[in-house]
Amino acid sequence: MKTHGLLLLLLLAFPYGPLIAAEPASPGASLHAQAIGLVMRTRADEIRRLDNAQRWWHDTQDRSWSAKRPVGPGVVDSTHYFEVNYAIDGKIVGSWSVNTRTECADPSNASIRRGQL
Repeated sequence: MKTHGLLLLLLLAFPYGPLIAAEPASPGASLHAQAIGLVMRTRADEIRRLDNAQRWWHDTQDRSWSAKRPVGPGVVDSTHYFEVNYAIDGKIVGSWSVNTRTECADPSNASIRRGQL
């Protein structure tokens, strides 16, 4: 009986919340990198349209990708939600709302801003 009481006391005293986390950490790429990769895989045709096809092979313009969560931790679980942007020479030319859990990458408002290059 003492063993059962001691076991119960340990279970109540030991913080076991982290042991039942919603999802284990993956040793692979960061979720931010996964979000950018998802856009690159699923929106390749759209990305090609955003670039200037006339100068695609030889231009020297900087291309950059960024990913950030739309909201910080709190009431909403934003673990898998990202806003991904693609910029050419510092101007955002493409923007997507990404959910890495469902592998969905939808264009954000004004995602194709042709003519701004």
